[in-house]
Amino acid sequence: MIDRTITYRLIGAGIMVLSAAIVLPLILDGERPAELDVQVRVTPTPDFEPINIVPAQPIDQFHETVQQEAQASTDDIRLISVPKPAVDRPLVQNATPPQSTESSAPAGERWTLQIATFKSQDNAIRLVDKLKEANYSAYSITTNSLYKVYVGPEFKREVSNKMREEIKTTFNLTGIVVKYSVN
Repeated sequence: MIDRTITYRLIGAGIMVLSAAIVLPLILDGERPAELDVQVRVTPTPDFEPINIVPAQPIDQFHETVQQEAQASTDDIRLISVPKPAVDRPLVQNATPPQSTESSAPAGERWTLQIATFKSQDNAIRLVDKLKEANYSAYSITTNSLYKVYVGPEFKREVSNKMREEIKTTFNLTGIVVKYSVN
């Protein structure tokens, strides 16, 4: 069996817990704080229009339904006649004009000279200013927190190569000729 001292201790602990459960609410009961007396009003739920979800259909019925809807929508279409242009020319807007037999670059292709890449924006601005003072069309572009300095663009790569040699002798900067990109 259980020892007498353990039994007395268990009985004493039980009495303490029971008395604490009775006495503590009487001691701690006080006035309710003003912050807890706030009335909360909940607005009524909004009325939403119910959405009818169509159950899944077999693929054969789905194609029939789509064809019926397409037939119903084409009944409302009217054709409008468009006058023919006076000169026969291709209707494609992005059509390129015929190229000559000599090797030439495509019409939209341009070249630019990348002079330097800097981590500091101040260095890039200073170089752009120096190049502009020397009558070069210089600009700077930021990519991936790097500042790239360019000169150009030019329609012919040879012009960009010539500029590269001029800048190399004048500013002691070796650049590379790259295709010009608007972005």
